[in-house]
Amino acid sequence: TRVAYVVRASASRYELHIADADGQNEQVALISKEPIISPAWSPDGSRLAYVSFEKKKPVIYVHTLASGQRHIVANFKGSNSAPAWSPDGRKLAVVLSKDGHSQIYSVNADGSGLQRITQSSGIDTEPRYSPDGASIYFTSDRGGSPQVYQVGASGGDAKRVTFDGTYNVSPRPSPDGKTLAFISRREGRFQLAVMDLAT
Repeated sequence: TRVAYVVRASASRYELHIADADGQNEQVALISKEPIISPAWSPDGSRLAYVSFEKKKPVIYVHTLASGQRHIVANFKGSNSAPAWSPDGRKLAVVLSKDGHSQIYSVNADGSGLQRITQSSGIDTEPRYSPDGASIYFTSDRGGSPQVYQVGASGGDAKRVTFDGTYNVSPRPSPDGKTLAFISRREGRFQLAVMDLAT
């Protein structure tokens, strides 16, 4: 019923806005001189995770909307990006480059319990939890071109999910876990694709 989005009010003023789904009752949750990107709602709608550049690098915060309080969840060497909530709201899947290439990690919503999920020589990014919380879908170029993969929520071997075409990114599982939406580039055009995961 609500939407979060970022407004660039001027060259040096970025605002994180929250509004009803129809755009009414707009409120400003955060004002920053540096960019804010990737806002993600917690499952219960009480918190937002986002990436802020206020420390002159990408850092992931969790912001409690009722109190206005926020805390850092990931501020490691390199880039900290692409936060995605687990279905129970207790963890976030994040992308960190602290060990070299961008890889998927999980971290508790309070910033504790960091765990590396993927191990590849490529770039792993855009994580999304499955609705049951048992696995994470993500984009990786480990096979030479960007494709969607799936890995257990606590790590393990990743399996490739998309095979048609040479560019498939931004996985979004449906709420019932049966369908996967993603962006596919075919014949030079970007298209929205939907896949039946069972078949």
